[in-house]
Amino acid sequence: MKKLLITVLLVVTGFFYSCSDNFLEEEMVSTLTQQRYDSPDGIEELVNGAYEGLRFHFNYEWAYALTDYGTDTFTNGGGVDQVHWNTYSAILGPAETANLKPFWDNMYAQINTANIGIQKIPTVLPDSDMILKNTRLGELHFLRAFNYFKLVTQFGGVPITINPITSDVSEFPRASTSEVFKLIEEDFLKAESLLPATPAQTGRITKAAAQHFLAKMYLTRASEQYADITQGSDLENAGKFADLVISSRTLAPDYQDIFNYNKVNAPNETISEVLLSAQFDNTIALQGRYSNQTHMYFLSVYRNFPGMTRNLENGREFQRLRPTDYTMDIFDRKSDSRFYKSFQTTYICALNSTNIPKWTAANAPTPAQVGQPKFKIGETAVAMIVNSKNDTRFTAAYKNTFAPLILARYTVNSTGAQATDYDLSTYPSLSKYNDPFRANLGEAKGTRDGILARLGETYLIAAEAYGRQGNYSKALTYLNTLRSRAAYKAGQNRGFAYYISENVPTTETTSTVSSMVATEASFTDGTVESAKELYPAGVTSKPQMFIHFILNERARELLGEFYRWVDLARTKTLIQRTKTFNNEAAPNIKEHHAIRPIPQSFLDSSTKNGIPLTPDEKTNMQNPGYN
Repeated sequence: MKKLLITVLLVVTGFFYSCSDNFLEEEMVSTLTQQRYDSPDGIEELVNGAYEGLRFHFNYEWAYALTDYGTDTFTNGGGVDQVHWNTYSAILGPAETANLKPFWDNMYAQINTANIGIQKIPTVLPDSDMILKNTRLGELHFLRAFNYFKLVTQFGGVPITINPITSDVSEFPRASTSEVFKLIEEDFLKAESLLPATPAQTGRITKAAAQHFLAKMYLTRASEQYADITQGSDLENAGKFADLVISSRTLAPDYQDIFNYNKVNAPNETISEVLLSAQFDNTIALQGRYSNQTHMYFLSVYRNFPGMTRNLENGREFQRLRPTDYTMDIFDRKSDSRFYKSFQTTYICALNSTNIPKWTAANAPTPAQVGQPKFKIGETAVAMIVNSKNDTRFTAAYKNTFAPLILARYTVNSTGAQATDYDLSTYPSLSKYNDPFRANLGEAKGTRDGILARLGETYLIAAEAYGRQGNYSKALTYLNTLRSRAAYKAGQNRGFAYYISENVPTTETTSTVSSMVATEASFTDGTVESAKELYPAGVTSKPQMFIHFILNERARELLGEFYRWVDLARTKTLIQRTKTFNNEAAPNIKEHHAIRPIPQSFLDSSTKNGIPLTPDEKTNMQNPGYN
């Protein structure tokens, strides 16, 4: 699939990209029309091109701005280009064009591509190959539903178009949220009935992907934000379709296996846990304008530390997303390996380093080491220590006894007061998207696939669906399957920073599986277990606590995987949890921020009965709070 030509249809202008004699090259062609898709070859190009829309979600800063900023898990670092999405400042409004407009425009461009294929496939593709015909139709029904699902969870009710746009059209009235969900449900169900269990090519959409998104859609519609349109069977259906996926796929044995990207097109990209991903690699002709740029956004600045220079292995530090205290504290870091397998906490001394510090008489372990380099190229140069607030070990003198530079979350200054080595540009970097196989260290275009759905989330969807029905015992079965995988296994080395941060002897390698087992005590008020879950003030009833426990578990399992804002919005916890855990967002976030503004560019270009919308009509079409 990665080697197929990506054909991008630009419907409004009538242009699309066509292949030349070399299929890796592209040229702009303006003479072709939608009649191109009246042939089987044209349909194949169209469907392959429709997959381009999946790559959009990893292309640029909208990847995180609309999904992880302004939540409880991440706040802004020193790179503040899109900071208004985190701080909810006045810039975050209908006129914002860097992220809001591209998101809206691209979703509808992809929807129109799907509409063309859905209309043409029944008559263009022959019945002699019904497997191919059904598969291509299923792919497009899935992609149309996928894009509408992205739209409705950001904006609420949006315009619906299910027919190809073949000329200038400017009248697009908003449909209700209920109507949009109905279309999404119908399309995903259609896709589920048509798609194969096994893809003909790696990267193509399968029945399991459709089942996962059906489960997710039903759970979303059953959530608090959509209580007025929830259907009685939504939770049952969410559990049913999640179970179908779980019965057909297997979890990666080790959490780290999911993100262990050790070469281009690495084995981690095709494991059974991955249900759907946007396809990328190092084929320059297919990378497009942006490719996958998520490798840059979670990184803190490391280049100025002793023994360090900017390098491919550690990446370009755009320092956009900084983990909140909530994120670092919601893990049981001693037992839950997901924390240290999600964050980079040590840096290896880089080649050509000229700034390696030397031992002095004041800190050398032995007299013979005085004047000698504290570490060598290839050894640990920097360690990020994620310690607890009551840890008073990290004085300047104590930190100087270590060979690597020690940057501790909680330190003790010269007056004995608590301090920190962390700041806007210094913090543990989420390492899930590190990409050392780019063309060069300055290259923004990444090579690794972008995961859009994986089985770990399917387990969480099932757990939430059953827990919302009061079946906590069954919910815990799914949760504990994930938590068991997340535990350290016997004999597993946990890394330099773990042993120092958690103040555990380096000989400690026993299993932590037993300590990772969750019970109802974790969401029962007044228990020791529930106190560890950092529930916001006022969350005391068991149903409330269960939802917040699920959100905590989603944070631990899916941290930084571009779901968080929607998760908090759909559960109507965005305001509460962001005010509690995100200091930069707390002063400005308001109730209307639980839904995005309709782009002003869309409103300004819309008409009613052929006449541009009046100011009042634009106001009525806009979401409340953004006028």
